[in-house]
Amino acid sequence: MTITRSVQSSELSRNSREVFKAADEGPVIVTRRDGEDLVLESRQNVETERAGVELASHLVAASLAPSDAPFAERLMSVFPWMEFLSASGREEFAEEVVRVARACAAVSRYERLLITLNSWQDSAVAISMGYADRQVEWLDEGETVPDPRA
Repeated sequence: MTITRSVQSSELSRNSREVFKAADEGPVIVTRRDGEDLVLESRQNVETERAGVELASHLVAASLAPSDAPFAERLMSVFPWMEFLSASGREEFAEEVVRVARACAAVSRYERLLITLNSWQDSAVAISMGYADRQVEWLDEGETVPDPRA
């Protein structure tokens, strides 16, 4: 976790607006004379970090599972929606999620990991709904269509 600012508890009392503004930008350490330091940060940051660490722990558990099955196959016990991906898609997901997890852990920011996971899961949902079987017609140039609400 990157600490962006450190303040004394008395400054939090005197200038709470400024301290809260700093906490919107990143974690703030609040030092206390008679107690352990505290960290003030947004709920979103805390929830994202927890979700990222939880996801990383699932990856570690799958990698250490006592099985001769390939890693991508072991991930299916954690992410059952992988069933809808092709075999090559499963391999691609496994490689990408590990690569992104390592990069996120290196900078202690897990937003990109969660985006990667959600993108793959959304792809699996689309495949399960049959969208992968549909022919897509790509337009060379944009086409104006009437507003359906009009």
